[in-house]
Amino acid sequence: MANEAREASGRVRLPPELRAFWVASLATFALTFVVGWLKWRAGLSRYNWDPLSDPLFGDLMEYPGTYQLLHSAAFFFNVAGNPWAYPMFSPVAYPPFAAAVMAPLYAFPIPELLYLLVSGAWLAVLVGWVGRGLVRVGVALATAVLMPLSLVLISFPIERLVHQGNIEIVLWMLTALGVLAFLRGHDDAAALLWGLAAAMKLFPLVLLVLLLPRRKWRAFAEGVATFVGATVWALWWLGPSVRVAWAGTMVNVFRYQGARTAEWTLRELVANHSLIEVAKIVAMIAHYPMDKLTLPYFACGAAVMGAALFGKLWKMPVANQVLAVSTFMVMFPPISYYHALVHMVAPLVLLGWIAIRAQQAGVRVRGLQGTMLLFVPLFAPFTLLTYPTVFVYCGLVQALLLLVLFLCALEYPFDVGVGETDAVRG
Repeated sequence: MANEAREASGRVRLPPELRAFWVASLATFALTFVVGWLKWRAGLSRYNWDPLSDPLFGDLMEYPGTYQLLHSAAFFFNVAGNPWAYPMFSPVAYPPFAAAVMAPLYAFPIPELLYLLVSGAWLAVLVGWVGRGLVRVGVALATAVLMPLSLVLISFPIERLVHQGNIEIVLWMLTALGVLAFLRGHDDAAALLWGLAAAMKLFPLVLLVLLLPRRKWRAFAEGVATFVGATVWALWWLGPSVRVAWAGTMVNVFRYQGARTAEWTLRELVANHSLIEVAKIVAMIAHYPMDKLTLPYFACGAAVMGAALFGKLWKMPVANQVLAVSTFMVMFPPISYYHALVHMVAPLVLLGWIAIRAQQAGVRVRGLQGTMLLFVPLFAPFTLLTYPTVFVYCGLVQALLLLVLFLCALEYPFDVGVGETDAVRG
């Protein structure tokens, strides 16, 4: 079987799992245009057929006025104490470290240009690193470049992220580089990167549980300390005092979170792939009060993750651990929109390397191809997965797909007998 994977030129063919994912992704991208054209001909609004209908750099250009008030109480409580004087002074509804990381963008003469430079550099590194790894295992140069490049260009979460100018790009860098460091055995570096990511948005803190099966207690503590230290530093830097910055951050973050969590609209059903949307439906059917849903939702999520970690994942291959924890990180937060799906790129790349190693070893890994194909609709535009007349909404579809991915990580051991570091060394 391993010999069959080598072409007459001596080059290695892509594993069937990667070929299937690539072809399915390209077909899905083409289908998006067909469906969009049909929706346009049917007279539907632009939002229904154009997945990039929102204003260009809409997220990025929400805060220039606010950052003129940096280091003052008005940065948090502007316009006579009103934290929601939108749009000129839209509150920064992010944790303190994220607000600090965003500051250089607005200090730059053209924030959009700096954002594009950073995003382009990161995506070029990502494509180059994957392409280099494919070349090293014998894949032809044209294929090694074309496959990751085309997948990046047609991935809707990536397109949406860059189009909106969302700061999630920095969060993605930190979490992905942390996963790479973890896979190569650099646990302290991984903990540091994940701690910084958690200080930008709380949910990457769950990645630190990946250190527990390795019994890396010191690294785990370093990750938590980094999270706390970065938060305290950001509060001090944002000013005018730690107390004011903390109070303002809590008001802005929790008001935004509360408004979004309580929302039950078409926008949330389409854009939010959090499992809380499924929980809302269950609560309505059971006549459970929506305003009391948050606490049991968090309790159930913590219980499920704890049971999965200590019941199965603890002794499973590292690819399963990374996939399960990454999936949980994306599907569990009550607010998790399109661009958050970029955090699924790291486990997908890892599964791709498992497919390559399996081909080299002449074995097939049970469940690997089906699991990888589940990523195709996750990276598809919402216009392809939304049909309100039959109660099909992208957010709900993707929430259920993420749940299936989580269950796949618990069911199929993705291992071909190679070491963790060997699987990603390039």
